[in-house]
Amino acid sequence: MPGLSRQQLIAWAAVGLVILLIGANYLRGQLSSPVREEPAAVTLGIKEDRTSARLKVHVVGAVAHPGLYEIEPGSRVADALEKAGGATPAADLNQINLAAKLADGQQLVVPEVGAAGVAAGAGGAGSGAGGGSGTPAVNQPININTATAEQLTALDGVGPKTAQKIIEYREANGGFKSVEELLEVPGIGPAKFEQIRNQAVI
Repeated sequence: MPGLSRQQLIAWAAVGLVILLIGANYLRGQLSSPVREEPAAVTLGIKEDRTSARLKVHVVGAVAHPGLYEIEPGSRVADALEKAGGATPAADLNQINLAAKLADGQQLVVPEVGAAGVAAGAGGAGSGAGGGSGTPAVNQPININTATAEQLTALDGVGPKTAQKIIEYREANGGFKSVEELLEVPGIGPAKFEQIRNQAVI
């Protein structure tokens, strides 16, 4: 094979260098692909949405560990008690409705045996001892989101049937958002609402 001149050698070296540079740029583009990062971003967004959907409930009174707890939407009073370590031996669970659904920002007060009434809600709620007729007297505002049917009958003009309709409405709608929402309950008109509006809280 005839020998190559110096100029031919330089030309071939330049061609080889160009080929190496092209190959290096191709490999660099393959290794730096950002496609794999997208699923992580989507997963993070889903996780944040689920976290923001949780409810916050303040549990106080006769429970093992009073405090602020996060619970799943649709949770009931019994679930909040479990989060707080359960009721203490002194708790009077007959004064609260363990099956009632909870709302975000609600305060659940677990009363002790012998207490004047149950308190549960932003401003506290309860029903006192019954009078001679067997209907509990309203010593404190009654929480319409947690009160039992018997406790609801302490509200002026509310009998057993209307109390049951109040419970059915709050369970179907995830609790009352305001006292004024009582007007949506069948059997409670403007006149009856005016009787009970100052006796009820959420």
